[in-house]
Amino acid sequence: MSFDIVILKPTESDVNGLTSVHDVSPIGTLETVLRECDSVFPGATGGVHLKGENFALEFSTAGDPVTSVHVALRFGTAWSDETYALFIEHLTRLCRNLGSVAFAVSDNSRLAP
Repeated sequence: MSFDIVILKPTESDVNGLTSVHDVSPIGTLETVLRECDSVFPGATGGVHLKGENFALEFSTAGDPVTSVHVALRFGTAWSDETYALFIEHLTRLCRNLGSVAFAVSDNSRLAP
């Protein structure tokens, strides 16, 4: 099973959902964004970040400067509530490092930070 996430830098940082985003700013240069993604989730920008049997991640970026990051999260056989909490903790750290916000594509909800 998979879960799609989009990371954006809304001009209004207090938006609660993706449908409330009316305009975005660039997240950063391609080099900076890839470096930050790899610092939190090593290998995810060059292919796949694996967290054992818990999950796998793949990142895709748009533009340079980057205006959005798409994250494909694939659940592993050991996926659990604890794994979800750890993933959200790391996603929150990445978003804070990038000054951005992560949204679930499935229901447009804000995930982090």
